[in-house]
Amino acid sequence: MSRYLSQHRRVLAVDVQEYGRVLAEAVLNGHPTWSAALVEKSLSDDDRGQAIRRAVEPLIRFENEAAKSAMRGDIEPLCQLLELGNLASLSANNFPISSQLSKAVHESQGRIDALALSGAETVCVRHFGGQYFSYAQAVELDAIADLARDHRNSVMLAAALSTASHLVNSIGKQFAQPIRPRDKFGVPKRHIVKKILLERSLSARSVFMGYLRQYERLAVNRHDHVAVRADFREILANPTFKPAVVYADPPYTRDHYSRFYHSLETIALGDDPLITNSNLGGGKLQSRGGYRAGRHQSPFCIKSEAPAAFSALFGGVAALNVPLVLSYSGYDPSTEARPRVMALDAVIDLARKHFAQVEVQQLMNLEHMKLNKTSLNKAANGTTEILLLCR
Repeated sequence: MSRYLSQHRRVLAVDVQEYGRVLAEAVLNGHPTWSAALVEKSLSDDDRGQAIRRAVEPLIRFENEAAKSAMRGDIEPLCQLLELGNLASLSANNFPISSQLSKAVHESQGRIDALALSGAETVCVRHFGGQYFSYAQAVELDAIADLARDHRNSVMLAAALSTASHLVNSIGKQFAQPIRPRDKFGVPKRHIVKKILLERSLSARSVFMGYLRQYERLAVNRHDHVAVRADFREILANPTFKPAVVYADPPYTRDHYSRFYHSLETIALGDDPLITNSNLGGGKLQSRGGYRAGRHQSPFCIKSEAPAAFSALFGGVAALNVPLVLSYSGYDPSTEARPRVMALDAVIDLARKHFAQVEVQQLMNLEHMKLNKTSLNKAANGTTEILLLCR
């Protein structure tokens, strides 16, 4: 929506997540300071990236051999690699039992430590390598993201985020559910091998260069748009500039976006977060998905907090004395769609406490899709997008 509106108006794009801010900045203002050719050369000449690659070589070699074994019908090494989790979660007392994999982990970890780099410079390798990407892909992602952050280039970083989303090897092509290579009886799932090997064989750099050229080709009419990372209440109380209209698209189910995109947030922030613990093992085990500690929890996704969040949204916009366009979704309880945290009627009632006119428009033939994998989408009938026009 920000991209579309930017062709006609100056836009202030607000997202509480940094990856959302980076993507908005890239599509709104465009114009990277470096050409694609210069970026490619810089990556080829990147001594830091090459050093990380050498450090992770033992694990890359193990993964390549596991892939060859899988193609020959022995998928046990590949299962062991996928079950390893991530290096950031491993400690000396829970290294893998497999001698070959254990040796590769120890050797790579020692080499990474010897580089004496900041944790952020190897975060893709240590947090997402083996689990969501091949180790070779994770090395390239670290090099790409490090270069983009070093030069504060939102277009390069946006292309890196698009690359990560393209490459991720997981359930539903997001970062909430790593692949489980065995069924509940411990039997390897042979039917998933082809998908795993295909996705992990892609070159992160080649995919990145494709996305970078796409971002570079985006037509930008003006370069004074503003993209900020902030809570909506903060920006409504003190906007960067006075808006003529506010468009809001809050989440409407209990699913927090941060669970599905935590890896993108880490790449965008360029930090080295702690990993949150799961509810299993007495709360002492780190989450299988590698979720970053302190990830954002939207009040719109929490039943007890949603009414106050909507009231704050409506009140904040009304105080600016400008119209509000709110995107929401209807709900048909006869379908299998996710229930709404707040029913549409309740949202409308709250809006009418702050605005003199609240008009409801249903957008036909536009249905929300929850996940990238079709089989994981719940029925969309009765969940067509709704616009609340508040004046």
